[in-house]
Amino acid sequence: MAGAGEEEDGEENILYDLLVNTEWPPETEVQPRGNRKHGASFIITRAITGPALFLLRYIWYSPAKFSLPTGLVRLVNKQINWHLVLASNGKLLAVVQDQCVEIRSAKDDFGSIIGKCQVPKDPNPQWRRVAWSHDCTLLAYAESTGTVRVFDLMGSELLVISPTASFPGDLSYAIAGLIFLEYKASAQWSAELLVVNYRGELRSYLVSVGTNQSFQESHSFSFSSHYTCGITTVIYHPGHRLLLVGGCETDEDGVSKATGCGISAWRVLSGSPHYKQVTSYEDDIKTAQRRGLLRIMNLRFYSRRGTEQDGIFKMNLSPDGALLAAIHFSGKLTIWSIPSLRQQGEWDQTDQPGYDEINPDWRLSSEKRKKIKDKESYYPLIDVNWWADNSVILARCSGALTVSSVKTLRNLLGKSCEWFESSPQVTSAHDGGFLSLECEIKLVPKRLRLESRPGDEDEGEDDSESDDETSAKDRYFSYLKQGLYFVTEMERFAPPRKRPRTITKNFRLVSLRSTTPEELYQRKIDNEDYGEALSLAQAYGLDSDLVYQRQWRKSAVNVASIQDYLSKIKKRAWVLHECLERVPENVDAAKKLLQYGLKGTDLEALLAIGKGEDGGRFILPGEVDIEIPYEDFLSADEEMDARKEKEAKKCQELLLSVNFSKLTLEQKELCRSRLKLLTYLDRLGTYEEILGGPHAAEQHYDGEFFKKFRNQNIVLSARTYARESNVRALEILFTFHGSALLPHRQAILSNFPETTSPHEYAFLLPEACYKQGTLKIIPWNEQKHREEDWCEKAECRMIVEPTLQDEGEFLYETQPELQKYRTTDLSVDLVTDWYLSRAQEIEKYAMQVDCALSLVRLGMERNIPGLQVLCDNLITLETVVYETDGDRTLTLKELVEMKDIEKLRLLMKNSSDEKYVKNVYQWMIPFLHRCENQSPGLANSLFKEYLVTLAKEDLTLPLKIFQNSKPACQQKIIPDQDQLMITALECIYSCERDDQLSLCYDILECLPQRGYGPETDKTDTLHDKVDELEQILSVSELLEKHGLQKPVSFVKDTKGNVEEARKLMIRLTRHTGRKQPSVSETHWKELLQDMLDMQQRVYTCLHSDTCYEIFTESLLCSSSIDNIHLAGQMMHCSVWSVDLPSSSKGKPQYRVSYAKSIELVLAAGREYFNSSTSLTDSCMDLARCCLQLIVDCPSAIQEELDLIRALGYLEEFGVKVLPLQVRLCSDRLSLIKDCLAQLSTNYKQSAKLLGLANLLRVAGDDQMERKGQVLILLVEQALSFQDYKAASMHCQELMATGYSKSWEVCSQLGQSEGYHDLSMRQELMAFALTHCPPSAIEALLGVSSSLQTQILYQAVNYQFFPSEGSENINISGPSSLISKDTEDETNVSSSQSADLLYWTTSKTMKVLSNTTMTTKAMLHAVSDGQWWKRSLTYLRPLHGQELGDVLRSGPGENATVEKQGCHPFYESLIADPYVAESEISYGTYENNSSESLAEVLLRTEKLTETKSEGKDLLPTTEVLLQLASDALPNDMALSLAYLLALPQVVDANKCFEKQLHSALSLQLASYYYSLQIYARLAPCFKDKCHPLYRSLPSYQGWKLDLLICDPYEDPLEIQFSDGTCTLAQWGFL
Repeated sequence: MAGAGEEEDGEENILYDLLVNTEWPPETEVQPRGNRKHGASFIITRAITGPALFLLRYIWYSPAKFSLPTGLVRLVNKQINWHLVLASNGKLLAVVQDQCVEIRSAKDDFGSIIGKCQVPKDPNPQWRRVAWSHDCTLLAYAESTGTVRVFDLMGSELLVISPTASFPGDLSYAIAGLIFLEYKASAQWSAELLVVNYRGELRSYLVSVGTNQSFQESHSFSFSSHYTCGITTVIYHPGHRLLLVGGCETDEDGVSKATGCGISAWRVLSGSPHYKQVTSYEDDIKTAQRRGLLRIMNLRFYSRRGTEQDGIFKMNLSPDGALLAAIHFSGKLTIWSIPSLRQQGEWDQTDQPGYDEINPDWRLSSEKRKKIKDKESYYPLIDVNWWADNSVILARCSGALTVSSVKTLRNLLGKSCEWFESSPQVTSAHDGGFLSLECEIKLVPKRLRLESRPGDEDEGEDDSESDDETSAKDRYFSYLKQGLYFVTEMERFAPPRKRPRTITKNFRLVSLRSTTPEELYQRKIDNEDYGEALSLAQAYGLDSDLVYQRQWRKSAVNVASIQDYLSKIKKRAWVLHECLERVPENVDAAKKLLQYGLKGTDLEALLAIGKGEDGGRFILPGEVDIEIPYEDFLSADEEMDARKEKEAKKCQELLLSVNFSKLTLEQKELCRSRLKLLTYLDRLGTYEEILGGPHAAEQHYDGEFFKKFRNQNIVLSARTYARESNVRALEILFTFHGSALLPHRQAILSNFPETTSPHEYAFLLPEACYKQGTLKIIPWNEQKHREEDWCEKAECRMIVEPTLQDEGEFLYETQPELQKYRTTDLSVDLVTDWYLSRAQEIEKYAMQVDCALSLVRLGMERNIPGLQVLCDNLITLETVVYETDGDRTLTLKELVEMKDIEKLRLLMKNSSDEKYVKNVYQWMIPFLHRCENQSPGLANSLFKEYLVTLAKEDLTLPLKIFQNSKPACQQKIIPDQDQLMITALECIYSCERDDQLSLCYDILECLPQRGYGPETDKTDTLHDKVDELEQILSVSELLEKHGLQKPVSFVKDTKGNVEEARKLMIRLTRHTGRKQPSVSETHWKELLQDMLDMQQRVYTCLHSDTCYEIFTESLLCSSSIDNIHLAGQMMHCSVWSVDLPSSSKGKPQYRVSYAKSIELVLAAGREYFNSSTSLTDSCMDLARCCLQLIVDCPSAIQEELDLIRALGYLEEFGVKVLPLQVRLCSDRLSLIKDCLAQLSTNYKQSAKLLGLANLLRVAGDDQMERKGQVLILLVEQALSFQDYKAASMHCQELMATGYSKSWEVCSQLGQSEGYHDLSMRQELMAFALTHCPPSAIEALLGVSSSLQTQILYQAVNYQFFPSEGSENINISGPSSLISKDTEDETNVSSSQSADLLYWTTSKTMKVLSNTTMTTKAMLHAVSDGQWWKRSLTYLRPLHGQELGDVLRSGPGENATVEKQGCHPFYESLIADPYVAESEISYGTYENNSSESLAEVLLRTEKLTETKSEGKDLLPTTEVLLQLASDALPNDMALSLAYLLALPQVVDANKCFEKQLHSALSLQLASYYYSLQIYARLAPCFKDKCHPLYRSLPSYQGWKLDLLICDPYEDPLEIQFSDGTCTLAQWGFL
């Protein structure tokens, strides 16, 4: 409740409000039921036990036992279990609960928890303490045992400080003061924590948080010297660094007022003794008198002599720190100035205003009513805090809370206090408000307790309320028994046991905040305290519209609420908004509300706004007075008409004063509101009509729907009704809103569901009629709800709403095709187009043909033209879908796209055979009539095409048609006979089946006979075609007789086709030949006769000879020996065979020609051969039998027989292959390969393989090619198995035949290292070089060169080791290369030959000892420089002997070189030449040439250079010299050639010096050196031959004289024509 805002003594009352910040879930607690501690029973108990307790506590004194003041214990126990501590900055709040401490933030009005500290449950929760640090980052929590815990803002426990001493149950160790001090002496410690217990013991701890969490005791102090009974509370004044300590009061004389009341101030010092009391002079002179033990005892006795000792319970400093408020045990309130501690005010409990007030709610609750009996215990103050510097917050045990002035203690909250639950806790005020923690305790109902604890026995009274019902006498004896039981503990005096009481505790955090009148006013409205809100509005001049607005919105709309609330609201904008936006729950209220809004938007309001006289108020027009003469009496209707006339007149007058072109914005807005109200009123009228009138509208009115309907686009509403098939509603919309809807009439009608029958909305469809001979659309009959209003006129609407929104545009966004129907004047063509498109849409989207057909028929009934074609198609579709049980998914589009013939087939598709004729009359004939109406002549062609199509697959149904069209039928399906024959012929010929010959004959019987009906050329032609049909049917019957069924159309189509006719005859005979069991000879003859009949009747294009040939061929291919022999009787089997005379009996007179017979036999034989699986197959015997029919066996027959023999060879070689594969094998040589692959030794059977190749005709008729290919395969197979003998034999045969393609296998054998016949290998390589392609010459030359080198190498070593050579080396040709003379000479000098063994290298020995070494290794040995050097040493002088002595060929005839030796080839060119006998003789062709060792070495060297491509150059000087010396007597030209090949010119001296001097030898030397000198003088290109060597020695261009000197003296001198020179001058020496 807020104060009235009055001022008294200069202090204003506080306007406040209460808010519940947080309410915790209720807690259930079970309390044991025992004796009362108050009241009469408690007094009697204390009277009995008092003396004993007095002796116990004061006579038997124990210094260890500390007694707390009774008043302190009483008040502390009256506190609630939870505690509330607000931080100094007012931003954080600590709520101490039973087992946790919640930390809340002011950011959300302490609604959420930012941290939670878990603490153990305390047995004495009221004795706990909580304190915030100076920077509000730490929270200290003290238990009743004295244990202190320090937490951070997140709820993490940082430190635990245990008390130095503590005894269970001794609350004097509980903490009376918990204070954080700012500590700046060291950065190690974050703060200083002072812990003071009720004994007056102070301990200081230095606290460190962060990474190093620890604490350390700084110092301790005791206030017991000043407070012998201990202290009760301690607070800290940071401004003056004072500890304000409160304790019990004292009555000593000479002390200050504060000290007497128990308040003292202590200065906090930085060093020992750390605290010093702040005293006055009179306190100091009395200090000595207040010391000693006697004083303590006196004080104790004194305290018990009189009343209960008073003391300080709680203290709190004012916000500015200048005042201190303290409450005492007795309930007294004192105010002290700081730091002087002078008393500024004192109020005993009885002097405090309203101290004895009781919560009015207690009298209403039977549970709380018992508190009134002990109401004196609820009078004391329980908490105190400061609202401001001059006002305090006082809370009592009764729950009364006031904010009182410190001067007069007047309640600033108002006349009465604010009631909370018992013993609330309050915080200091921050930001204009403070927090309070209260606990509501409720007793669980008895019924619930019985249900929850059914096993408990109730031996005593269940509730304390039963005390009120007992008499005083009973209560007295009850109290007496309790006292006796307390003293004696005897069971007879024991009170009855009571069940524990179950209570629930609801803790709430409530904030009391000062507020402004506006805020409080708004809250009163929110709380629906409308009376108080109006009082506040009246007192503070606030807007009372807010109250009526809230009441209006909270109440239902009716006439009363409009009068009581809405009419009292002055703001025009708000009233109009409510009239426009609020939708009442009944139709009458809705109408009244709209009419009330219209009254406030009339011309009076418009003019008042224009004049500025309205002030934003809602202006209602005045009533129109009707002046009626006294003597005239008007009825109600007449009075209404008169009133309307008067109002219309007044409206006209007011309109004259309005200039719509100069309307203000407010006036325009008023007009817009009026237009909207009128629209809503019209929509309400329309809605009433839709619901069925005013009476039905009262019952079925739906406010939510009307709210949507009145704001909805009217076109959208119409579309919605159309989609809902609400025809009545749509009719009403068209009637009353035609101007907006009729332009979109066709588009709206298109939104009816396609499944809705058009008959339901038939009266909405456009209709046409003839007016003055012209077909026009009948317009819609429109109506209006009311007359046009002044704001709806064009002059006003153009100003208020210059641009109107197109309400129907959305209809055409998704369906732009409907845009063409948007018009107010529908044309007939447009309506026709709509009917067509809409019917197609219905069929397309709904697949309901009946709806589409109904729409089209309705259009035709309404005189809409152009719908007949669509109607016919829909009738057809309806028949297909609904009657014929056809495809139900067929669409109109698919039907229209069909051809007429397809439609006809679809109609008759599912017709059964039994009802086919009936369905023809019921479905087909009407369809044909519809087609005939659209296109004359179409019916016959469709019917014919339909029957022909049926006939292709089956003639059963066409037969039914023809049977019902016979000339004898009365109602013919086909009445025209010509048409009947044409259709029948085409049906028979169109039939593709071969099993309906009987149906064809049945159709033939349905046709009219020749002579029936009128005869015309066309009829005669048709009868001829029918006769032809009979012949064709007879042929078909013959084919069917022999099991070869064919359609009639086949016979007709192949009638003039020779090839097809021939194929038919072949199939006929072959089919007979394949019959099982085989037919007899008689049957074959019948077949021949039938074939001839078919040829004569129909197949005249085929010659009879062809029939015989086909018949014979079929006999041959019938797989029967008897038939084959029968065929042989019908053929000429040899070239000399002739036709038998016709008189011969038992044999056919006609025989097939010889050439054709061979052709037939070959074809049959090949067919049997190809079908055979092996040589032993029976078909192979049939093939032989066929081939052997031809007696003279021509080449073609022989080839087939050879192929059969070849199969035997293939089986012998183990090749498994089908005969057909042999025939189709294009590469017959592959079969030879398969034979070789079957067994590794098959290549040795060369004769059989060559025979097989002949039978297979490998390589055709080319026998040489055939033999070459086979031999190549044999060589390759032999080489693969290293059978060089066989390979050599076949290669020699290949070389003998000159088969050039065998060069490759010859080269393979020639390169085989395992083949030791080097001469043969050389011969093979020569053949390969002769026949190889150019690309292989280089490689083969290299191989041939290597082979030749090997031969030469073996020849050289044969000279060294003849015995071993004869044994190990197979040299047939080269063994004779070394002359016998040389061999003899070698034998003479055996010791010298033995020395040659040491001149050869190790590699040479390996070659000699291992003839299987590869040629490459041999060549490597040859290229060894050491071997070459030692071999040359053989040619050099040994041991001082001459070369001629070592290797001398023996005495020759021309040893002195008297004659010029030459080759026999040049014998005729030289006069008196010397020709050696050992040279080649040209008398006979004989090659007896022998090679010396030097020649062998030279050839070996050159081959080596060739092999290394010139990289390995070996010394050849000695070899060339030896060759030149040996050749000089026998062939001087050859000797000169050897000398010219020397690398050094002067090396020739060695040759000339060792020769016997003769004229020829000297001339040769002269000629040699002349050539060399001249070549140096006139050099020539290397790639060209010098002309010098083509000139004769007697060349005139140069002349020389040779001076011969001693070889051991000066060098040779040569004299030219121009002088003489020595060889040294030319660089030769």
